[in-house]
Amino acid sequence: MVQPCIARVLIASLLLAGAAGRASAQGVVASGAGPINRSMAGASTAAPVDFGASYWNPATISFLDREEVLLGTELIIPSIHYTGYLPAGSINGTFPPTDRYGTSRSDSGVASNLAVGASFKLDPDSPITMGLGIFGVVGGGVNFAGSYSTPTLAPRQPPNYFGLGPIYANMALLAIKPMASYRANDRLAVSFAPVITSGTVQFSPAFFAPGPADQYGVSTFPTAVNSRPFWGAGFELGLFYEVNDSWNVGFSYKSPIWLEKWSYNTFNADLSPRRIGVQSQIPAIYSWGVAYKGIERLLVDVDLRYFDYANAALWGDSIASGGLNWRSIFAVAVGGQYQLTERLTLRAGYLFNQNPINEVQTLFNVQAPGFIQHTLSLGASLRLNENLVFSGGWVHGFRNDIEGPIGQVPGSTARMDAQTDSILAGLTIQYGGRRRPASEAEEPASPGPGPETR
Repeated sequence: MVQPCIARVLIASLLLAGAAGRASAQGVVASGAGPINRSMAGASTAAPVDFGASYWNPATISFLDREEVLLGTELIIPSIHYTGYLPAGSINGTFPPTDRYGTSRSDSGVASNLAVGASFKLDPDSPITMGLGIFGVVGGGVNFAGSYSTPTLAPRQPPNYFGLGPIYANMALLAIKPMASYRANDRLAVSFAPVITSGTVQFSPAFFAPGPADQYGVSTFPTAVNSRPFWGAGFELGLFYEVNDSWNVGFSYKSPIWLEKWSYNTFNADLSPRRIGVQSQIPAIYSWGVAYKGIERLLVDVDLRYFDYANAALWGDSIASGGLNWRSIFAVAVGGQYQLTERLTLRAGYLFNQNPINEVQTLFNVQAPGFIQHTLSLGASLRLNENLVFSGGWVHGFRNDIEGPIGQVPGSTARMDAQTDSILAGLTIQYGGRRRPASEAEEPASPGPGPETR
């Protein structure tokens, strides 16, 4: 039986419907932007290898070799399964008459994501570098079909079935980030970037807003599909310091993204009108990075990040108040690139993050499998000419699972497992003169996005 105070939480996790792809690592937050940054597992707080590095640290745009434009895209292929087990007699001691067990796969399809932006100077001699980026924060969906064999997805046909039916979610959320980075001297840059988000979310059923219980005491749920685009805002601070010819360090702070309440026009079981909504917030993120570039043609960056889910609206709220009770987590990203030839640069990266989801809340995260912990990235860039570089890559989120009891149905258990694969592609268009200090003006230009001059 689904208790109303707990059922409110279940669909709230639909805020991360896109977790099927990018957001499944690091909880709900995308791990990077663009084919270069993503193929290094997002490790970029101290590595200004391309404009995509500004996703984590906007101060890096001051240390790009030239002005540049990023045009990046990504195809996300998730594989998500839900398994439910309901022992005989779990409800009122009589239902179901026999044990019920089943597994369903989400028909999520192939999601897409983008990363576009540009860095530029209004005056070639200005210490200020401007930038504008548009990045996908989360995007995608889950789509579990109804199933007579999987208890949670069974139809509502009492007294034989007390399920919730098919579960669907679709989300697309973009971040628009203008940025300004001030290069105080040859080695130090500081930056500020306001962030505006916009997106739409649809989900059915809306478990965060249970309706009247039926004659068996099981809550009914409306849909949440009649809506408009939702907006949010936050800001980012960044610092980049070139310690010497071999080491860089960086730091960035992403404030919470304060989102307006997601509200929907829906209806009760008798079709009478009803207004529902849920309040959420993207958590604050702290990033520290160190990069080594002391070996010719090689750069290695290590990022440490802290995601403050415990203090973010919805994610950190208690179950009793309608929240998810997620814990804050750390993540470590290690990425590197090696310039194999004058035209070809190879990249690889590895990301590990803690799991923010408490296992006893498995049922509440059917629509948000944000528990993938290990991600491997591979990629390469090919310089086509002096100004144009093509980059591609592949990202694999290794299959992980969580399992635990469903608190509202004694004796029952639920299991979720998920993995993702992403295909990356994009172009970097460089233009203008080389933006190096005057003391290095006589050095030849770099052959492309790479660490050799950093």
